[in-house]
Amino acid sequence: MNSQKALDVALEYSKVFHAEIIALSVVHHIKYDSDALSSDIYKGLSTNAHKIVESCRDQAWNQGVTIKGVVEDGNPKQRIVEFAKENDVDLIIMGKTGMNAFDRVILGSTTNHVVRESGTQVLVVNA
Repeated sequence: MNSQKALDVALEYSKVFHAEIIALSVVHHIKYDSDALSSDIYKGLSTNAHKIVESCRDQAWNQGVTIKGVVEDGNPKQRIVEFAKENDVDLIIMGKTGMNAFDRVILGSTTNHVVRESGTQVLVVNA
């Protein structure tokens, strides 16, 4: 998985450069016709995001690295760029998307957006 490989690279960078790592997971809250459905989907996505951040912390801890875990709401493309700026992030390390060309045309690539729009250096990890 691309995100796992990105975490592996971030952990290595942290060890070499004694850098702080922030594991950011963004929950994209999409409004559906039914508020109940929307709420249930959001709860599931939020729970999953917290599990991902906890898993990152556990993996880092096993390697002697401390990670600050953050779960945010919003559009992932925009929120990653904003978060990096708001928190004076020096380097964003993220996995390459798994989408094909058609999906990118329709949906857009989060990685592509972050690379183009962020004032922060971005390292894209290919699994």
